[in-house]
Amino acid sequence: MATVIDFETISSQLDPLHLQDIQNPEHPSYYFSTDSYDLLIVRFFEIEKDELHGVSIPYIIQEDKIFKYDRITNKFTVYNTFHEMLRSIELRSKKAERLVKRYLDEIDNLEDALYSRKIPTIFLDLWFDLKKDLTRIDRMLERIDSVLKEYVEVNRDNDDFPDDIMSNILEHTQRYQRLANLHTIKLDTLYNYYNSLKNDKINNNIYVLTILSGIFLPLNLIVGFFGMNTQNLFFSNDPNGTTNVIILLFMMFIILLLVFPITKVVHRYFLQKVLNKFHIYNNILKKIKKLTKH
Repeated sequence: MATVIDFETISSQLDPLHLQDIQNPEHPSYYFSTDSYDLLIVRFFEIEKDELHGVSIPYIIQEDKIFKYDRITNKFTVYNTFHEMLRSIELRSKKAERLVKRYLDEIDNLEDALYSRKIPTIFLDLWFDLKKDLTRIDRMLERIDSVLKEYVEVNRDNDDFPDDIMSNILEHTQRYQRLANLHTIKLDTLYNYYNSLKNDKINNNIYVLTILSGIFLPLNLIVGFFGMNTQNLFFSNDPNGTTNVIILLFMMFIILLLVFPITKVVHRYFLQKVLNKFHIYNNILKKIKKLTKH
């Protein structure tokens, strides 16, 4: 069982500024060396109360002992070797890795929903939360990597220093930092695609309104023409004048209603299906066949 020491026993040996640093739960990763001890702070992260929080873990490193500060108990855990300290950091690193994986899974789910056009109504809220948290994770992992490399450089000539464990920690930290960075870029791509879909929807709505305007404006013109209070108007003395006007309006409505869909059908089926002008799969297959012939 690990040995525990009271806070006052170690804090009396620390510089007042360093004492403030280890008591700050949001302190970024940091390394500083003094004549009597080294201060190493690694800041990982966890989810608490439905929000991502940074968790700073301070280590006071002396020649014969290493002390890890626990803010919950306000005490120091004693480690006798570098190996024990790095195992503690490695354990926290693995927890952070699992959390990063959950974030990446959420981004993949959001991507699948977007590409299958099953867009959640709170897409922007989800996107913002993922973007914000993943950016923070990327920044914290990058800082951890930088601080641990600095600490390794100082202990390069120490024969008791477990390089294999530290190398493993650095490898995993760099890997998940890159993944966090890449998925942050992916979120930007998803956001741009989402905006494109929204713009397409707006353009389609405008297109429909344009069609309706193109149909009903000529009809309004005809109705306005026959509604003029003038002499010798067409069908004014015809007992079937009203019927003739209704027939004329109906015929105009049918003609205008068919013009726009016909042009759309011609474009879709004649240009794309018959001529294969924009058929991406046919173009890909043709290029593959050319390559396989050589």
